[in-house]
Amino acid sequence: MRKVSLLVNPLAGKGKALSVADELQSLLKKLNVETDALMPTSRNEVEGVINESVDSGIDTLLAVGGDGLINQAVNVLAETGTVLGVIPVGTGNDFARSLNLDSGGLLEQAHRALSPATQVDLIKCGSQHVATSVICGFPAAVNLRANGLRFPKGSSSYTFATLMELPFMTPAVYKFKLDGESFEVTAAAVVIANSAYFGGGMKICPDASTSDGLLDVCVIGDVGKFDLLRSFLKVRTGDHVDHPKVSIFKASEIEITGTGIIRGDGEQLGELPAKIQIQKGAINIAGGDNQPPGRG
Repeated sequence: MRKVSLLVNPLAGKGKALSVADELQSLLKKLNVETDALMPTSRNEVEGVINESVDSGIDTLLAVGGDGLINQAVNVLAETGTVLGVIPVGTGNDFARSLNLDSGGLLEQAHRALSPATQVDLIKCGSQHVATSVICGFPAAVNLRANGLRFPKGSSSYTFATLMELPFMTPAVYKFKLDGESFEVTAAAVVIANSAYFGGGMKICPDASTSDGLLDVCVIGDVGKFDLLRSFLKVRTGDHVDHPKVSIFKASEIEITGTGIIRGDGEQLGELPAKIQIQKGAINIAGGDNQPPGRG
């Protein structure tokens, strides 16, 4: 009998994760899969409960939650070979969306979480791993604001947070070194992406692949508030890349200097400056599809 541990964020999806986990355990039992539920009450407990579960001989750790829970899981499982399955029940679910793990009902998602694993790249920012993207400038402020909103929940929180933060947006100067090549830009937003989506379904880097061993860097330059808002309205389809002040770069190692906070997978990573690298094939994701979504 296969052994699977469910890592559950009881707060994810306004408490929906708990009912999903109960239903999932019933489904997996019918599929002859032995499960136990891990519900750490704080981020500090996550590493311990995951390691105990891995030491017990599980086949797969199944994360029932959103990008924040994925972030906690990959920071323990990176480069260990343990398979991570994903049942998306969070606010943004951008990691699941980027790997086409968010479609279908719970039964389909359960089958996918038990299917063969795909090697997926991770971002390394200092000592921390990030699954989706590292953000600076306006997106970091929006993400911080969205995470603090009581209403609305889901992807709508990012829309509200964008409108709330827009009056305070001021472009800043950033110095980059991309694979040894240095340059300086004034930018409203910087996104260093492993995957295509951020902010609850926006295609910030539509051609980003989670398996190419490269980071996609989206820089939205020195734009005004109205121009920035118009650009963000096009991010859903990836058409913002046509804007003359939007640039996309690719690199495997990035150094960025400036001021302000940096966030990744919806979590606080610290402040600039930062050194960011790609770690190719660092995590095994059950049923993952590495094909970039592209524009549209």
